[in-house]
Amino acid sequence: MPQYEYQGVNKSGERVTGMIDVPNEGELRMYLRGQGIRPVRISKASLMKADLGSMIRGSSQSISPLTLITFTRQLHVLISSGVPLVQGLDALVEQTADSNMKNIISVIKERVSQGSFFWEALAQYPKAFPKIYLSLVRAGEASGALEVMLKRLSRYMEDAERLRKLVKSAMIYPIAVIAVGVIVIAVMLTMVIPKFETILTQSGQELPAPTKFVISLSHFMVDNILSILVVTGIGGFLALKFFKSPEGKAVLDRLFFKAPLLGTIMQKSGVARFSRTMGTLLASGVNMIDSIDICRETINNVVLEDATAKIREEVETGKTLGQVVSKIGVFPPMAMQMISIGENTGNLDRMLERVADFYESEVETLVGGLTKLIEPFVLVVLGGAVGGIMIAMYLPIFKLAGGGN
Repeated sequence: MPQYEYQGVNKSGERVTGMIDVPNEGELRMYLRGQGIRPVRISKASLMKADLGSMIRGSSQSISPLTLITFTRQLHVLISSGVPLVQGLDALVEQTADSNMKNIISVIKERVSQGSFFWEALAQYPKAFPKIYLSLVRAGEASGALEVMLKRLSRYMEDAERLRKLVKSAMIYPIAVIAVGVIVIAVMLTMVIPKFETILTQSGQELPAPTKFVISLSHFMVDNILSILVVTGIGGFLALKFFKSPEGKAVLDRLFFKAPLLGTIMQKSGVARFSRTMGTLLASGVNMIDSIDICRETINNVVLEDATAKIREEVETGKTLGQVVSKIGVFPPMAMQMISIGENTGNLDRMLERVADFYESEVETLVGGLTKLIEPFVLVVLGGAVGGIMIAMYLPIFKLAGGGN
């Protein structure tokens, strides 16, 4: 989306300047009019300024999940209370603290006041409003039940955000523990062991093999600390860049999916996300094929995205969702049974909601179990490594004390 610079005069007669991402100059003029600013000069920002502005402010098109949830919940309350949409948006412009969201709502309000559908105005900001959001708002406007769809969206996003945080904590905790362990051992080898070595060499005795090994490892760390830091930093940067790319993310997703406990968490969280999204869309009147397409975009896991693509191909041939999920080998048996029962009874949307509730609860239990499992692992591995280093350094002292007796 292009970035524009503007200069104008506000209601108090003061000159104001700014920079904002909008689809075109007309949208910017509508936004400024909504803010009570009379534009004097408008121009496209230079490439250097646009890039620098994006680095400083971040992308003005994207907003945090919590901001979107708050916006949706507040708009639902206003509309369900009988406030017209334009007036509701105008009220939210005043209440919203996030500057990006304030700009977005202002432009959306102007578009709606000029006759655009609400979902069309939202579609101008694909980074802020995901496809499921647009689909449900569009269905709500078409059916005259926008407040119902906003309430459903609020609940959906709250559940999705809670599940995302659970999965994120399951992945971050082991990485953080391993990082702390590596740092502790590195500090011991570079700062503690050299002091022990000075004491031991002064005794003049022959050092045991474990002690020699630890001292040699300490020498290697101290002599090459700069090279190790540079290689680690560059390697970490390249690895992070690779895993953020589509190819790297695919590799990482497949590795996580095959991991013993983490793979189960990824599978069940993916099934819960798929079921929640599908159930919400079907209950809102979105057809099966479109619902599957949206699920594929929101599931955020390469393994499950591939499975969802296969589901779409099979469903298009006339097969039921229950028949398809039983063949692709990704959905747990419980989910397959519940989906089949939902289709047979004509309550697929409700059954999918129950599947999502069940597996979100399972993920919460597994994450708690992972935390409890890692704690003894840390004690054994980290404690064993630190204890082994200390025992190796104390062996000569024990030997000297024994010889003295």
